[in-house]
Amino acid sequence: MVGPETALTKVRSSISIGFFGLGLFMGMWGVMVPLRSAALGLSELMISAFLLCIGLSLCGAVFLVTKFPAFQDSGRMIRFAGPVYGAGFAICLITGSLPLFFLFGVVIGFAAGLVDAGLNGQSSQWEQATGKRSMSGFHALFSLGMLSGAGLITLMLSMERDPVAAILLCAAAYGAYILLASHWLDSAADNAPDNAADGDVDRPAKDRPIRLPLAVILFLGASITLAALVEGGVLDWSALHLHRSMQLPFDEAGHAVLLFSVAMTISRFFGDRLASIIAPHLLLAVPLVIAGILLTSAVTTGNAALLVSAYVFVGLALGNAFPMIVSEAGRAAGDQPLREISVIVGFAYFGLISGPAMFGVLAHFLGLDATILAIAGMAFALGLTSLMLPRFVVSAGRTSPA
Repeated sequence: MVGPETALTKVRSSISIGFFGLGLFMGMWGVMVPLRSAALGLSELMISAFLLCIGLSLCGAVFLVTKFPAFQDSGRMIRFAGPVYGAGFAICLITGSLPLFFLFGVVIGFAAGLVDAGLNGQSSQWEQATGKRSMSGFHALFSLGMLSGAGLITLMLSMERDPVAAILLCAAAYGAYILLASHWLDSAADNAPDNAADGDVDRPAKDRPIRLPLAVILFLGASITLAALVEGGVLDWSALHLHRSMQLPFDEAGHAVLLFSVAMTISRFFGDRLASIIAPHLLLAVPLVIAGILLTSAVTTGNAALLVSAYVFVGLALGNAFPMIVSEAGRAAGDQPLREISVIVGFAYFGLISGPAMFGVLAHFLGLDATILAIAGMAFALGLTSLMLPRFVVSAGRTSPA
């Protein structure tokens, strides 16, 4: 018989690999943007439209997760959507068909919404079950996946090798693992009666889901959207900006995404330990303000080397923004399920994938330099907003069960 400690260790492994694969294809996409743009004849507006397709379908997935009990079994949801996510991204990264590219953008968004909501829900439950702060560690695996994906494609491009085989192999391996994974924590919805409204009345108070006040949801949603906007902006536009505005070749332009991913990975691996020493809101606010100033300075100087270095500092600052905000919301619920965790995650992923579409419109009308300056401004704004995080988390913790 498997003991509780062994079971939780296996759950952690499944969650970690899930996050790693989620980031792997994001990293590949970041490096492949200039190449995909050239191969398919994509303008900034077309890239923006593609990202918007992903974002809208992701919102649809989040709506299903929050409204229908059938989509609240996070383990089943991850096993279904994980292979679809990997396969969809692989097709978008290698197809020569523009309609197919946009069609699978919709598929990616829907699958990403389900997988990410499921994994963050599992992560929050794992923290509640163990009493350990681990959200940054889980998201560090996402960053490690981004680093691995960006590094793999960068290496193959620098060696003048076609990355198609590697992309397909990664999609097959990730899809197979997630499909066969069976170690997940039971979702609150799994044990709920069919009539949820009546069932909640008879359930013990500690098992009733927490429902956050609207003000808290909007604040956390706005904060995590800003973090995701900056992260998505760097992933989707930094390489293209360095290639088109700074005249760097494809492989050198991709170094921005690669080094940004390295910085985020390092930051996240130490995030949980730092959060036990430094107040989380200060851990976010101070480096984000510095990163915003540094990135602005780098763009205005027009120095490509300094700009790439600036992305390293942005990565170090952003590394813990997403996991800390999700973790603080989950910890406010104590040992009770948090009903709105998928809503907060939905805000984040909408910003990560759809938000850069706005940057594309900005790039079309004002140029890519304006896009990067907008990213810097949002990083600075998030740093200031983070100072208010303790007030809203305390407010959430006082909320009565739904």
